[in-house]
Amino acid sequence: MAKRIEPNRKSVKDVLEDLLAGHREAAFSGPEPALKYLRRTLEGQGSLPNAVKAVAQDLSADALARLGQWEACTEAVTTVLGYLPELEAAFPHEYRRMVEGLTCFERGIQARSELGDFHGALELCERAIALELGAHYSAKRDSLEWAR
Repeated sequence: MAKRIEPNRKSVKDVLEDLLAGHREAAFSGPEPALKYLRRTLEGQGSLPNAVKAVAQDLSADALARLGQWEACTEAVTTVLGYLPELEAAFPHEYRRMVEGLTCFERGIQARSELGDFHGALELCERAIALELGAHYSAKRDSLEWAR
C-alpha cells in the first residue's frame, strides 16, 4: 500500500508573510487593486488564520479610508479589533510591534469622524490610549472631548 503524503502546512508567520508580499505588489498600483487582492484573499481562503485576518482587515481599512468608503472602513476596523486577541496569541513576542504598526485606530477615528460618530471616534482614542499607542491619541481624544 502506498504511503499517504501529508499536506504541507504553513505556519501563521509564513501565511502572514505571503499576505504582506501579495499586498505590497497589489498596493503598488493603488488602493483599489490592494483592496481587490485583500478581498479575494479573505473570501478565497476560509482557513486563513484569524491573526492573519486581523492584518488583512487592517490593510483593508486603510485602503477603504483612502477610497473614502467610510462605512466599510468602520466595519473593517471593528473586525480588526475583534481579532486582536488572536493576533496576540499567534505572535506573543511581536504583538506590541504589530499593534503599533496597525492603522485601524487612526483610520477608524477618521472614518467615524467622517460619519459623524464622534462618540465612536472617542472610544477608539480611549482604546488606543489604553494600549499605550502614542501621545497623539491623547491629543485626538482631547479634540473630541466636546462629544461627551
